Amino acid sequence: MSEATAPTTPWADRWNTPDRDTLLGKLNEPASVLIPKLLDNTYENVEGLEEELIWHGTSWRWTIQFTAPGDPKEGAASEEREVLFYFVPNPEEPLVCVPLRPEQLEHLPIRRLNRYIRDGIKGAKWAVDVRWGKWLLTANTELEHLTDLLKRKGKILIGESPSQKRSKKAG
Repeated sequence: MSEATAPTTPWADRWNTPDRDTLLGKLNEPASVLIPKLLDNTYENVEGLEEELIWHGTSWRWTIQFTAPGDPKEGAASEEREVLFYFVPNPEEPLVCVPLRPEQLEHLPIRRLNRYIRDGIKGAKWAVDVRWGKWLLTANTELEHLTDLLKRKGKILIGESPSQKRSKKAG
């Protein structure tokens, strides 16, 4: 006799590609409210944003990858674009992950960012010259601060750094 297997969530089912709505519908509170707002805010603030559902193995499983406009990374294929952030729709603990390279960190006003964002950057793991910041959303204020970080990174990716913005205002 075979043993009954536990039902697999759409997020963890490697062999059946879920759709975005199914993944978002399985999130716990308050993520089920905050994550759609984060995605909407990011689309409003970062022009040319694209999303793709990708299987990322046993830890991240089905993940929504958001790529931003801008030049491809040096040495990459011309169609490869920079990842703005990843959303891991784990029903129990949804996660937003923002990869930050050293040259991007140089353009961020780290001291002026909210403590929630600063702590995520400072506590991020380094891998292959990228700092992998991770955040769990539990409140509207965190949503606002994370939206601000994604907006800033989006501007960096399209080549509008804070120093360029100041010089535009001066001219």
